[in-house]
Amino acid sequence: MPIFEETVAAEAIREAERTVINAKWHWYEEQALAELAARPGLTCTPLIPGHPVIQVVAYDGRLLGRVRRRTAGRGARWVAVPAATAHEIGPCRSVRAAARALAREAGRPHRGVTVHMRAGDR
Repeated sequence: MPIFEETVAAEAIREAERTVINAKWHWYEEQALAELAARPGLTCTPLIPGHPVIQVVAYDGRLLGRVRRRTAGRGARWVAVPAATAHEIGPCRSVRAAARALAREAGRPHRGVTVHMRAGDR
């Protein structure tokens, strides 16, 4: 197989992998939002059950964005990312502080944050 055809084939495989990863990410997010839909106020839950590093944040069941833990320097900090953006807010000291930052960004300032544990988290 000529080099050009190998490069085209490799790029097609990488694109297919990205598509699968993106679809899986959206599926996890939909599952998390389904669990938060009936919970009032500012809530968050792990994107992937059992893995609290990325949390989906909602207000009255509507997606505000995600928060993720970042470890660097003096320990873990949380960064908030509003839905449909790549804009980071933070760092914040806790998952609750990052969720409140998302609520402020969305014009829904809120003090209380409910952290919902999913089936795989227990």
